[in-house]
Amino acid sequence: MIPFEGRDSLGPPRLLSRKDLINVILRLQFEGWQRALEHDSALTPNCDETYMNGRLYQGMASVRSSLGLTNVFIVETPGVRHQLKPPLPEGEPDVIMLFAEFGANEPHAIIECKRLDPLENPRRLRGEYVRSGIDRFIAGLYGTGHNIDFMVAYVLRGDGLAAMDDVNAHLRNVRRDDDLLHATDEFGCAGFIAQSDHLRTSDARRFRLLHSFVGFQDCTP
Repeated sequence: MIPFEGRDSLGPPRLLSRKDLINVILRLQFEGWQRALEHDSALTPNCDETYMNGRLYQGMASVRSSLGLTNVFIVETPGVRHQLKPPLPEGEPDVIMLFAEFGANEPHAIIECKRLDPLENPRRLRGEYVRSGIDRFIAGLYGTGHNIDFMVAYVLRGDGLAAMDDVNAHLRNVRRDDDLLHATDEFGCAGFIAQSDHLRTSDARRFRLLHSFVGFQDCTP
């Protein structure tokens, strides 16, 4: 892990490993959400997704500042294009991240956020997580050219494992076993993380999504 203490930045990105950068993004997500909960008593499962997204962004930005990560930039609801021709953006992911000294003008990481409730009846949110979350990456609307990107699941009730199983039940119901989520401890992050592997239809390239499960109680199974 990057030694945050005593540094005013992450250092030149070219000197950092891929896993270092992923760990930074995951840490900002989990600690940013925890900070949001600590500073806003009105942040509850009853809030809508837009409110949660705003608080997550503010929490991530606060953690970024407290860690002194001066060459990490976090932007909420930016317009993105998966091709240059359209005059207007084709999509607005919830959060993007940019790292100074990376040359591309496009987002270096995209984070799409959705609510999940494994106890809801009838079940709607798990399908929305797939159709308006995972499928936007698969279609190339978000993350064209990336081989890894990110989702955050706001778990309204239950824990991260139950929420992941709920999404997987939907994927099995629609016969999409190749897109199933699997828990991972690869990054040693303080939170429940799953990964899924997909084929992007716009360019036939494989890519991976990392799913961070955050909630209003401990989301670690």
